Amino acid sequence: MNDLNAYVAQLTEVGDKFGPIVVKAVILLVIVLFLTIFLGRVLASLLVRAGVPERRAAMSVTVLHILVLFIAAVVVLNVLGFPGVLLFRTIVVILMILVATYIIAKPYLPRLPLKKGDVVGIGGKVGSVEAVSIMYTQLKTFDGKVVFIPNHKVMNDQVVNFSAKPKRRVDIDFFIPYDQELAKVKKAVMDVLQGDERVLDKPAPKVVVSRFSPNYREMQARFWVARKHAITGKWAINELIDNKFAQEGIAMAAPRLELLKGGDQ
Repeated sequence: MNDLNAYVAQLTEVGDKFGPIVVKAVILLVIVLFLTIFLGRVLASLLVRAGVPERRAAMSVTVLHILVLFIAAVVVLNVLGFPGVLLFRTIVVILMILVATYIIAKPYLPRLPLKKGDVVGIGGKVGSVEAVSIMYTQLKTFDGKVVFIPNHKVMNDQVVNFSAKPKRRVDIDFFIPYDQELAKVKKAVMDVLQGDERVLDKPAPKVVVSRFSPNYREMQARFWVARKHAITGKWAINELIDNKFAQEGIAMAAPRLELLKGGDQ
């Protein structure tokens, strides 16, 4: 019984000595954590408004969290009685090792070939990237659907990033019967391309005969536009070419499927 009383007295003494310090350290840690979260949100919002890409803004917030938590750890452990100078030096060395490891390993770390706002094609799905998390890439397709694609699939599947370059090439195919004058057709299409401000001068637009079929020429208008006009620009120029052909009296042919009779090769 005396041993138990002595043990309880010893615990009480330890509690009286370190209890207030531990309570102060916990309160300080909680305050710092809430302050870190608040500052992180404010910083992320300011960076995004300033035009910083979301991924870089997130990295900046992460660096802020690390710095604040590092300072908080030093202060809390110092309150608990750990030697401040020794503790500071130890944490600095650990951070230096971690930073050096990251710098050396960074070129070899896998990265997603996309970012928020890019228009991409992944596994047969085409849409705009709305968000990228640790686990999923969120796409919004052009028909309004939201698709969540696991990042391991993104890393292991073919990804087409339509937003990676500022310019896109557009090809428009059309079919012209042999009784139509070729030079007239090419001039009509070139007039449309050269007169449309969406079509870039360099590389220069071209109108070519891509293939000969038994009943018509397969022709192609090939030109470059700014990325934002890749789809809507093609639709508009399709219509302009059709109207131009109607004005010039140029007839177009439709591709045909020819069936061979038995015995004909």
